[in-house]
Order: sequence, then structure tokens, then C-alpha cells
Amino acid sequence: MLKFFIILFFALFIQQLKSQPTSKIILIRHAKVDIKKPGWGNTNKANLYKERYNQAHIKKFDPSEVIKKIDHYETVDTVFCSPKLRAIETASIIFGENVVIKKDSMLSELDYPVIKIPVLRLPVKAWLFISRVTWMTGIKCKGKEDYHKQIKELQVYSHQLVENADIHKVTVVIAHGMLNRELIRILKSQGWKPSDNLDFSTLSVNCLIKLKK
Repeated sequence: MLKFFIILFFALFIQQLKSQPTSKIILIRHAKVDIKKPGWGNTNKANLYKERYNQAHIKKFDPSEVIKKIDHYETVDTVFCSPKLRAIETASIIFGENVVIKKDSMLSELDYPVIKIPVLRLPVKAWLFISRVTWMTGIKCKGKEDYHKQIKELQVYSHQLVENADIHKVTVVIAHGMLNRELIRILKSQGWKPSDNLDFSTLSVNCLIKLKK
């Protein structure tokens, strides 16, 4: 009987080990940008707002609210970060000087051109939404990479994030809403699983895990 319980104990212990995640990838969206609401305007105003948004600083925030969502926060020594100012400032506030911030242009927000219909006035954010949708559906725009090409490049880049997670057990990325959505879709296709409900709001923290085979 004792032998039976010992075998059962070890079987359950091994099963539990197998169910533990071996790697994590944590995707954080940058903090809220300190910029006035754009209101209404034509496509020129929408394009100007987009440019100013990319150069704007972030609003102050409490990093403890983000830190408490990152398991083993103190073990993180490298953060993969978009080169956009809002992402770099977010990384600095959350992690301070305790990490190496590894900036990479592949983590910049997916870039799309604002469509041009000069005579029409709409809310500026509506212009940006319409521009993003038309770009993602494949309408070509002169001077810009198309959506599908950028996604293919992001798929290749994702292997670097996975490799880092395999070696260090955790990869932290600070980037942008649309880019994080695409990264999550790519990682899920590679077998990664969200550990909780997905969130793409400001300063959201999404964790994906890879289980032992």
C-alpha cells in the first residue's frame, strides 16, 4: 500500500511539473500620451496630429500598478522596446535603470498613411481609424510598406523574442496597441497561450505562456 502511494505521489508531481509554463512573453502597451484631443479637421490636420502624437511625451503614471502584474519583475534585466518616445519613457518609468532597454524599429507601431480627401471634415480620430482600416485591407499607398509585408517581417522578428524567452524564461516587450495585437496573433499561431483575458488599453499587460511538451 505504501509503495502504491509513493508511486501515485511521484506521478502527480511529474504531471504537475509538465503543466508548468517554461517561458513567458509579456507585452506592455505604452502609457497615455500627453497631447490634446484633436477635434475635427481635414486629412491634413489628421496627418499633423499623427506626427505630433509620435513626438509627444507621456503623462505621469504609477508604475506599481504595472509592476504588480509582472511575475518575478525583479529578475527582468532586458526590455525589448519600440524606439518611439512614448514607449521608451514608459520603459524607463517602470524599470528605471535596472534593465537594458533594447530598442528595435521592428517594435514601432505599424505605420499607415492618412488617406487624402482634402475637402471633407471629420473627427481626426475617425480619419485615423478609416486610414488604418483601408491600409490593413490592402489598398496600396505610395511611399509606404503595405500591411502584409510588415506582418511578415514581424513574424520573423517574433522568433527573437521567443528565443530570448526560452533562454531567460521571460521576455518583456513595451510597444503599441496595434503592434501588440499582431504579435499576440503571431505568437498564438506558434503555440503560445494568453494567461488571462487580453487587454489593449493604455499600460495594459498581456502575458503569454508556453507549456512544456
